[in-house]
Amino acid sequence: MQKNKIKTKTLVFLALLVALNIVIVRFLSIQTQSIRIGFGFLTTSLSGMLFGPWLSGITAFCADFLGMVVNSRGMAYFPGFGISEALYGITYGLFLYKREKSYKNIILCVTLQTILIELGLGTLWVHMLFKTPLWTIFVSRILTAVVQYPIKIFGIKYIWKYVGSKYKNL
Repeated sequence: MQKNKIKTKTLVFLALLVALNIVIVRFLSIQTQSIRIGFGFLTTSLSGMLFGPWLSGITAFCADFLGMVVNSRGMAYFPGFGISEALYGITYGLFLYKREKSYKNIILCVTLQTILIELGLGTLWVHMLFKTPLWTIFVSRILTAVVQYPIKIFGIKYIWKYVGSKYKNL
């Protein structure tokens, strides 16, 4: 048996996280044209903590793509958001996989994501898609980031404590 083979139970758990992400993001989030407030980060962070950057990145991209297929809200798929979701998964894996789930590591991860992915790439994708002025998008995304920042930090800490630590041997 090859060392790099992915176990069936790992694939099943990742598929479960994809399905859960789709439900949380597409049906239980507050979303406007340029912002989304929700808890989809919990499934992505959990996959990063349990399975590492690459599987988490692939899982996050698949969740974004399949979520758009399930509930497109009348829009065509835009791959920029899929790239951002993959980057979220990769960064969770880089900062939290096989590392201490300390507030320091979580804060570093969420801060990097907020600045580079959410405020940087996210603003760029919305601008490219809707031709809205960058500054307008950026201001609304800053407000979202300020609201989501502490929610993400505490949410990630507690999803690990109550769920992730019980499944760390998958």
